[in-house]
Amino acid sequence: MAEPGEGNIKVVVRCRPLNARELARGAKMLIRMQGNQTFLDPPEPGSSQDSKRATERKTMAFSFDKSYWSAGPRDEQGYCSQQTLYDDLGKELLDHGFAGFNACILAYGQTGSGKSYSMMGYGQDKGIIPLTCSELFVRVAQRRARDPTVNFTVEVSYIEIYNEKVRDLLNPKNTGNLRVREHPSLGPYVEDLSKLVVSSYDEMMTLMDEGNKARTVAATNMNETSSRSHAVFTLLLTMRKHDVDTNLDTEKVSRISLVDLAGSERANSTGATGQRLKEGANINKSLTTLGKVISQLALVSQDSAKKGKKKGDEFIPYRDSVLTWLLKDSLGGNSKTAMIAAISPADYEETLSTLRYADQAKKIKNKAVVNEDPNAKLVRELKEELELLRARVATSNGEDAFDPTVPPERQKVTYQTKDGKIKTVTKAELQEQMEASEKLMQSLNETWEEKLVRTQEVQKEREKALEELGITVEKNNVGVHTPKKMPHLVNLNEDPLMSECLIYQIKPGKTLVGRMDSEKPAAIRLSGENILEEHCEFESIDDKVTIHAMPDSVTFLNGKQITPGQPYKLRSGYRIILGDYHVFRFNNPEEVRKKRDRATARSNLQHSIVASEVEGGEFSPALPKESRPPSRSSSSAAGADVDWNFAKREAALARLGLDPTLDNLPDEEINKLFERITKVKTMRDHNQKSRPESSLSHRDDLWSESGRPVSSETDDTSVYAGPSHGSPDTDGPLKDVQHQLESRLQAISESSEAEDLKVEKDHMEHQLKLVQQQLKRLIHARARGEPEDDVGFETVIYSAKQLRLIRKVLDKWRSHRSFSMAETVLSNAVLVKEATVISKELGKDVSYNFTIASGGTLAAPTSGVDSIGSLDSFGDVADPRLASTTQPSVVVKVLDKKHCAIYTWSLDRLQQQLQRMRNLTTYIDRPSFTHHFSSDEPFYDQPSPQFSFIGNAVVSLAPLARRLSSTAVVPIFCRYTAEAIGSCRVDMKISSVVNTSSKHGRGSTISTRPASPAPLLQPGSKISFFLTVDSVKGLSPLDFAALHLQLRLSSFVGPSSTNDEVFTSSVLDTDISSLSELKFRRTFSFAASSKVIAYLRQGYAPIEFFAAVRPTYLERLERWDEMRELRGNPRPPSPGSQTASPSSSVQPMRRSETDFVVGQTHDVAARIQVRELGADGEYKPVPVVSQGGLDPGAFFLHQGLQRRIVLELLSDSGSQFPWTDVTRIRVGNVRLLDPKGRIHDSTSKAMVTLPLLADQTVEFKSDGTGLLTAQALWDSSVHDSLLLNRVTTNPYRVIMQITWAIAVETCSEPVQFSMDIAITMQTRDARPPSRFLTFLSSGKILSRISGIFKVRLSPPLTRSPRDLWRLDTSEKYIRGEEVLHSWRPRGISVVEDYNRLILTERRAADVQAVRVILASSPSMMRSGQCGSTVWASDTLLRKTIELWQKRFGHPDEIVLSQMTLDAHKAGSTTKATHCKRPVDDLKLCSTVTLVPRGDGPTKKGYLMILTDASQDTWQRRWFVLRRPYLHMYTDSKEVEDLGLISLHGMNIECDSNKEALLGKPFCFTLFTAANSHAFAAPSLKELQSWTSKLDPTGSLT
Repeated sequence: MAEPGEGNIKVVVRCRPLNARELARGAKMLIRMQGNQTFLDPPEPGSSQDSKRATERKTMAFSFDKSYWSAGPRDEQGYCSQQTLYDDLGKELLDHGFAGFNACILAYGQTGSGKSYSMMGYGQDKGIIPLTCSELFVRVAQRRARDPTVNFTVEVSYIEIYNEKVRDLLNPKNTGNLRVREHPSLGPYVEDLSKLVVSSYDEMMTLMDEGNKARTVAATNMNETSSRSHAVFTLLLTMRKHDVDTNLDTEKVSRISLVDLAGSERANSTGATGQRLKEGANINKSLTTLGKVISQLALVSQDSAKKGKKKGDEFIPYRDSVLTWLLKDSLGGNSKTAMIAAISPADYEETLSTLRYADQAKKIKNKAVVNEDPNAKLVRELKEELELLRARVATSNGEDAFDPTVPPERQKVTYQTKDGKIKTVTKAELQEQMEASEKLMQSLNETWEEKLVRTQEVQKEREKALEELGITVEKNNVGVHTPKKMPHLVNLNEDPLMSECLIYQIKPGKTLVGRMDSEKPAAIRLSGENILEEHCEFESIDDKVTIHAMPDSVTFLNGKQITPGQPYKLRSGYRIILGDYHVFRFNNPEEVRKKRDRATARSNLQHSIVASEVEGGEFSPALPKESRPPSRSSSSAAGADVDWNFAKREAALARLGLDPTLDNLPDEEINKLFERITKVKTMRDHNQKSRPESSLSHRDDLWSESGRPVSSETDDTSVYAGPSHGSPDTDGPLKDVQHQLESRLQAISESSEAEDLKVEKDHMEHQLKLVQQQLKRLIHARARGEPEDDVGFETVIYSAKQLRLIRKVLDKWRSHRSFSMAETVLSNAVLVKEATVISKELGKDVSYNFTIASGGTLAAPTSGVDSIGSLDSFGDVADPRLASTTQPSVVVKVLDKKHCAIYTWSLDRLQQQLQRMRNLTTYIDRPSFTHHFSSDEPFYDQPSPQFSFIGNAVVSLAPLARRLSSTAVVPIFCRYTAEAIGSCRVDMKISSVVNTSSKHGRGSTISTRPASPAPLLQPGSKISFFLTVDSVKGLSPLDFAALHLQLRLSSFVGPSSTNDEVFTSSVLDTDISSLSELKFRRTFSFAASSKVIAYLRQGYAPIEFFAAVRPTYLERLERWDEMRELRGNPRPPSPGSQTASPSSSVQPMRRSETDFVVGQTHDVAARIQVRELGADGEYKPVPVVSQGGLDPGAFFLHQGLQRRIVLELLSDSGSQFPWTDVTRIRVGNVRLLDPKGRIHDSTSKAMVTLPLLADQTVEFKSDGTGLLTAQALWDSSVHDSLLLNRVTTNPYRVIMQITWAIAVETCSEPVQFSMDIAITMQTRDARPPSRFLTFLSSGKILSRISGIFKVRLSPPLTRSPRDLWRLDTSEKYIRGEEVLHSWRPRGISVVEDYNRLILTERRAADVQAVRVILASSPSMMRSGQCGSTVWASDTLLRKTIELWQKRFGHPDEIVLSQMTLDAHKAGSTTKATHCKRPVDDLKLCSTVTLVPRGDGPTKKGYLMILTDASQDTWQRRWFVLRRPYLHMYTDSKEVEDLGLISLHGMNIECDSNKEALLGKPFCFTLFTAANSHAFAAPSLKELQSWTSKLDPTGSLT
């Protein structure tokens, strides 16, 4: 604050730390502070913090009086605590207050920025208001001790401004809206506002706490929260000093205002509508006006030095809102003011807005004066004013003053003010002004004793009003004190500061809850919606409380609405919602005390006591089992954070039918619950005539075309049995099927077999929907006159047993994914190869190759102690596709030698990263583009993990399912090499097995008697076991710098666990510790449901090992991949084949590329012309007006002329893309494009098929390109669109969609193309556009619209291991693959290694489990038994061995191979022909993508191109390089495009031998994946320029 006199407002900025929501979405700090300066950095482009409005792309710097940093840890240097803030602002505030100045502190900022924390504090961190109040009375005591002639009095007032209404929080009588007035001397004030006298800090805090209580009551009744209202706490400090010499009393009065502003609300974020939107607008009104006042005051302060400024120009809109009117003196008048600008560290837009307002506020100048002896002066002035007003009211010079029939509102009074102005007002206004002055006079003349008496009266009235509402008021205490014995209700509020502020005691007997304005004697009175006069009743008998809901009342208990007239017993922690907004938690201290005593008595049994066990057998007979609401126990509810959000979410889930406690219910209770639901639903179906929720109740959806009458005798769930009145004849069988399904559904609804029939019912409902959809299709087809499909529709209905069997077979089959994974490896090998080539070219120390990721917990294992582990939930770090995989899948192993890490990518992630790698190579010679790309991000994970997954040990869970302890030495397998790299000892000792489903709740522990085989776990039991992992061997310190192991909770309970936890061991440093010190010990305990038991019987628990790997380990892994491929491909011939055929040892020849079935990519250039009929009878192309390089142009059409559309397709692939003809051209979807780029809704969405002319041109040229041309007749009137019939206004355009399909010999179906074209319709005699306009702008006049399409042809699934080798893409050429040398991507061997790994580790785990189970069986434990006694006879032993040796399923084994299966069979010509036959018959599937236009040419110029090698024909053409295409034009005007060349897989050769061969100097050859071309440059300089631009990363051969 400024020194006494004139000075600017003191402005400080405080930055809060990141909250949980911002940390969850990965927000970063945007705020930096240095000294008194605050810097706001822009968010990263594309991040979650980046918004469309964040246009400021530079760091914004602001300078304030203080910049407080509270966003870091408390021990950080420069951290601003609450005490620091008070020392800088609060103490100075009190200094000015004791000097006689008015002072004010206000907190400004957006919602959630920390305003209330700075002003009020939280818990032990007290804010400015409590600290200032405490220091105030300390200083008063010190002043009185030093000078006995000085006397201080302190008065407080507390108001709340909500919805532009002012409310007194300290006087319960002032319930309405208080009026705000303005006095010439006193300034703005609140009429009838209570000013209460306080003499100590405790009294002041009591008033503030009770004010908060009153504010909480109102907030509950009016559905408000603290963030939606402003609070102003005012201290009136009066210092009286008696001068002994003169016997005169001097007085100084200081007003200290502490303002906690509300945060603004954005309507688009809150989603408010209607009345709530109006309230939000009023809330924002005061904050908006505050911003306007600050801006205007800043301008006035800056322009105050200017002369000649009119007074009218300095208008400040104080009265536009109540808040700014009351803060008039604080903002620009007689006050020393400080403003705390609270900002968020991660919200760019809101923080920038707050900083700009604060920057303007620091320019405001205030003129503060000492308020000395104000009473004497005011009393005299008020007496004169009152006498003058009485005289004016009594006598007046107005013309209507003496007429008694004229009301006071129409009587005019004219008088002269003190400053000499003549003013005319009505007599009513004079009377109102006189009454206000009399009230002020009475208040000023009131003695101190009278004020003290009035304060005590208000105190009694306030306590009486709160007690009438049922709120407990603890006298002589600050805050809320809960009763120690009596049951009570505690309020819960959305604002944590307002929760647990109100306590309603439930006295012995009956306690009625009713409305506040009810005449009936209610002990607890509430207001708000859905609160009845007699809402509910609490009955307390012997410290046991029950609740009774009255009829038609809205009462929720633990989220469930209770039944009126039925008692419900309450326990501590239960949540009660009365009406719509009143949320309470029930507390019973005696019950909690009894439970604690009983739990202590039973502690030696090591059982956890829940509320249901404590109260066992003590239920009242009047309380049936159904009246106890299903809820968590009181202990669990109390352990959780039971707040307002918990109670509301619980009620919302209950309304939606989602009970969070259903997962914890036993299967028997779930079955009973489902039976009850089914019975209730069946009764509703029979009692109600209409069923809106039925899938067949909406007849109009099915029979809108048939006009079927509605019969009241027919049930809505059955199909109408009368005549169809024009329904299709083909729906007869479908109606029979519908009858059958409806009857079976009805039978299921009335049945009692809940689980199985529920599955069958869902299946039949799905089939019923299919029948309805087929009916709709037939009806709509008949209505449109289209031919009906003769495809037979047959429903398939399975029983519940069949569905279970089908699901089991599918799950089993899906787990065997060897064949599909082999297809994935072979078809994506080219991607791994390309990524490796690019990384080698750019010098990145990384290697990529295939591996197999197990599903579930081992899909994407991450270290629990790694720094990246805390960021796994964010999409920009984790690989969501890989993490969600439940089945084994092919992934890419990344050997990051730069950061010494190993991690995996999904194939989707690889494709994204590969596109970024291509961008680096494509724009490597264009710095303006490359500075937007990160040179390392496409190749590595950022940040890279510190610990890499190196392997795992697998333990069978079968002994746990049989309640057996086990100890085994388990091998540690590497997931990348499928070899054992070490071993460890795993010991599982069962501590206890408690059967919680027993009647008395005491459970049963495991039995050690060997009288019977090991019993299985029972559903509902709780198992506890101690797991030890030690004796780790084999992991070399030369390979790993640090090690740790971890286990997951889902490894024991199955993947159904929603909250998976990771338990890690301590990290072992191999340089200073031995491997034997790596140990893991932990006790696990969980409830065994039926799903968990099923998982334990057949599941395996992996023990994951992580390490900080060394570079030598990464190099050995990379060499292992190369050696594995050399060892596996090609396979060595068998000895038998060598003896049979001597030629079999010869290396097989390289197969032709036509034998492989791999994905293809072709680029097609489409040219579209519209030709109109001319006067000479010829169809001539219409001009196309283009406005720039990115604008394809718009056709210039004339009304009333016949037209044709000419389609011309060019492909650089030539005969590799063997098209035959255009099968169809369609036009439609007419839309309007306005000048702002907005496309309006379509007026004609139908696509019209155009008739094609018979003569189509198909040509494959000698230069390797292909051409296809077709024409279609187009009549625009068939669209029935006004946009095509009227003249198009400039600069509007009409957009149409054109689609066409071409037949390709290698594709199973026609290839579909689609693009948008623009037209402008002109009058019939309109002149064509002038070419002179092209000289004045960048526009062009063309003859056609062109587009580029990328056609991807992918092979279908082979479904035959014999043809698997045809999918291999590892041999496909990639530009620059020469740098790989002998490296090649992994093939099918990676799948074989994975299968062998799974089989080996599971067999090893099964052997250990079988040993444990057999050792615990009674037959093995008996002594003295020989083998014959055990097996009884040799026959049984022989049968057992035969059963073991018997093989089930298909006798042949599916052999996966990258080589042809007939290569090992010499002379098998028929087999070879059989293998070749599918290639000719195999058809590909097409995907077409429109390539966006680009306007960034890299190189332009003339080149000679060889168009016909047989005739040695060279043509001079203009070429434009726009990567990834090379465009060819006739001349430099770039009007007529002749074709394009795709640069995919490009390679350039240039040498003197080719120049001599071609006979052209400066020539070079361009090889692409689709074609090859020969060029000749005009000079050596142009040759070097073109080759460097075409291939910036390659070297010439």
